[in-house]
Amino acid sequence: MKSSSELFPVTLARAEHLAGFTDDVYLIKHNLDQDRTVEIAVTHLSSGTYETSPARDGRHPPVVLLHGAYNNRTLWLQHNGEGLAAWLVRQGFDVWVMEMRGHGYSPRNLDYKLNTVEQYALYDIPAVHAFVREKSGEYPSWVGHSLGGVTLSTAIAAGKLTAENCPGVMTFGAQVFKRPWYVWMPMGGTAARIMMSRKQELDGRKAGIGPENEPVGIKKEMLARQTLFGKWQLHEQKEPLLPGWKAAQLPVFMLMGAADEIDPVKYCQRFFDHYGEDHGNAVEKRAQTLGTATGFTIDYNHQEMIRSEYASKEIWPLVESWLDERAILK
Repeated sequence: MKSSSELFPVTLARAEHLAGFTDDVYLIKHNLDQDRTVEIAVTHLSSGTYETSPARDGRHPPVVLLHGAYNNRTLWLQHNGEGLAAWLVRQGFDVWVMEMRGHGYSPRNLDYKLNTVEQYALYDIPAVHAFVREKSGEYPSWVGHSLGGVTLSTAIAAGKLTAENCPGVMTFGAQVFKRPWYVWMPMGGTAARIMMSRKQELDGRKAGIGPENEPVGIKKEMLARQTLFGKWQLHEQKEPLLPGWKAAQLPVFMLMGAADEIDPVKYCQRFFDHYGEDHGNAVEKRAQTLGTATGFTIDYNHQEMIRSEYASKEIWPLVESWLDERAILK
């Protein structure tokens, strides 16, 4: 079968119509990871396909949406064709939705239980970024929720997403500073990692968190970072990421839910304050707390920021407006 890309093997795994637009799912086999079984699902939502439709009018730059932990593309696109992704398509955007390894249409790779955010940021994000640029002719902006936002932040700090190759990144409820209570106990973090070593994955449905499971590698990676002496860093290179975060110049917009107990405002704000610190006011960055004190109808929690009736009226237009401000990079 002929690849849908000149960059690496890409197959069109699914092509359907949903709620008046085309729903195409591509599987990207980038072969950048040591595990060569990795395939990343990327959904393209549009009024047609690049193979059959005229070129876009260039009114909006492309955007890639990335879900968080225990989730998949349904965070952005529900089965009935509603959600932020569908709404952006109807506003004229060229919308792509990435699904992390083993989530949604992305098949489980051989080393699934060992998957980490580091791998997502160093290999999967750049591959999807390059593929979308190849298909659209423009570099995409990115929007990430929770762990998706942390993954994008890691890609920024590691130099994979830069002001030269990305118009901008928007995050919802993303931070790397909050530590769970048990790591403050003697050997608490070590005990948690040992207990996690006996598992292969964590069940999001049983925990009431989301529709997907997470590989234990993700949790162990987070625990290692959240211990008293842990750091946000690239594990293999032992390279701290905070200096790269402070030195970054890519435009960012960080949204924080006033009622978010998973990624509370104070930690998100602290993470935001460090961004682009080395360049002072020269960096284009913006933060917004989503709550009644800042003019919103409700104090938004972790999920309501993305998927709620109020979000569709108050927050989705914010996303559209900010994405529209991004300069088109080719």
